[in-house]
Amino acid sequence: MNTNGRSISVIRHSLSSRLAVGSLVAALLSTLALSGAAGCGPHLATWMYTLGLVPKQEVKAEYRLPQGPLLILVDDFAEWVQPPFARYALVDELARQFKDHKLVAQVTTNEQLARMRQADSELDQRTIRQVGQRADADTVLWINPQEYEVDDDLETVSTPARFAVKVKVFNARAERTEDVRLWPAQRDGRLVEASVKPHDIRTCKTKTEVHQKVAAALADQIARLFYDYEVQQ
Repeated sequence: MNTNGRSISVIRHSLSSRLAVGSLVAALLSTLALSGAAGCGPHLATWMYTLGLVPKQEVKAEYRLPQGPLLILVDDFAEWVQPPFARYALVDELARQFKDHKLVAQVTTNEQLARMRQADSELDQRTIRQVGQRADADTVLWINPQEYEVDDDLETVSTPARFAVKVKVFNARAERTEDVRLWPAQRDGRLVEASVKPHDIRTCKTKTEVHQKVAAALADQIARLFYDYEVQQ
């Protein structure tokens, strides 16, 4: 069968499609440049973002968590986080993020840690490595709250809610003391912060929902330390 005519037609169609896309991009860029001075730039930028015409940049993970069982330990000895529910919500949200991104095999739950505390009244006095071993975890993600601010009045809130912590990763299976701390290099840990805008807080119907939203925002920032992701330039 002679397919030369069909091949030529396909080639022409492909070239026409590429030229059409190129013309569209050129037209958008030209319009953006001309309308920038008129104050329409942000709207066109949003349009280009929606159409996928804005290039993406990959952000690499700061650290790769070992694949074995993980204990997330929120060590709030200064009791910054009130109510304590927000701490539990942070652990749950992080566990979900790690599962979604397939970062670790399993995560010790809040319920499991509560049972450990019931069985061992001195658990909070033990070292991070010892707690990790009792949880049968290979790795401990240690989280130390530094700040937790949430306005109690949901209707008139005017300041963002804030949640700040320092994060470290420990090897619970290490035999030598010098091998216990895995990351980061900074002795004080990696500072991670998240905030929720007043508008987003006012959409919440209960204080519990607010604390859940703040915990989820911080969990997202912490999880991103451990996997690659893309952002628009």
